[in-house]
Amino acid sequence: MEAVLAIHAQVLAAHGGGEGIRSMELLESAVAAPQATMMGAPMISEPIEVAAAYLFYLCSNHPFVDGNKRMALATCLVFLSENGLLENEELDVDAWENLTLAVAASLLSRDEITATLRKLLE
Repeated sequence: MEAVLAIHAQVLAAHGGGEGIRSMELLESAVAAPQATMMGAPMISEPIEVAAAYLFYLCSNHPFVDGNKRMALATCLVFLSENGLLENEELDVDAWENLTLAVAASLLSRDEITATLRKLLE
């Protein structure tokens, strides 16, 4: 939770936007969903699927007043980087933006987001 709040603050500091949490419950839900377990085992264990889940739930839940798409993408990218999956420093900005906009518009399932992430990380 703290990492997502810090990422959101950095996004707003860099690009502007309204501050504030629209719904703490939606934020908590979005952060918890990728970490869910069943009988002690993670329901999503592959890091790229976890990154897709963060992007999906943070975009879909819209927990902040502003900057939700930017924060969701930044959280996804930070997670990928911390797990050694984001090695290319020169990202296709348009492709990542299009992915995020499609997620925010509810055009992609989590599986489709995961598949798109795999392609973007090739």
